[in-house]
Amino acid sequence: MKNQNNSSAAIGLKTGSRKLLLMPLLFVAGLLFSQEAISQQKPAATLTNTGVLQLPSNLPLAPAYVISLSSFGFTSEAQAVQYFSSKSYDSFFIRPNVAQNKAVIQLSIEKHPGWTVSNWNNLLNSQTTTTPLLN
Repeated sequence: MKNQNNSSAAIGLKTGSRKLLLMPLLFVAGLLFSQEAISQQKPAATLTNTGVLQLPSNLPLAPAYVISLSSFGFTSEAQAVQYFSSKSYDSFFIRPNVAQNKAVIQLSIEKHPGWTVSNWNNLLNSQTTTTPLLN
C-alpha cells in the first residue's frame, strides 16, 4: 500500500510540474500577443517627402508612433536597422520592422516631462530637417 501511495504522489508531482511549466509558457504567449496588440494601436506619424517627421496634433501625446517604410525601399531588416542606426537623433529612436513595412518611433518622453505634441513636433521638425529621415 505504501508503494501505491508513493506512485500516486509521483504522478501528482509530475502533473504539478507540468502545470508549473505551462504557466510561464502561457505568460510568454500572452505577453507576445499583447505586444503585437499594443504595436497595432500606435498612432501614425507623418513623414514628409523631404524626410521631416511630425506627430498628429489632433491626438494626445503617445510614447510611440508608427510610420510607413514604403518610401525607403529596404530589402532586408538588416539594411533598415543599419540605415536608422546611422541617424543620430536626440530624444527619440526608430525601430524598423521590414516584414510589416513600418517603423516605430519611440519618444524618450522621460527626458522632457510635461512636453506637449507641439513641443515634440518642434523638436522633431528641427532634428529631421537637419538630418532628414529620407536621403
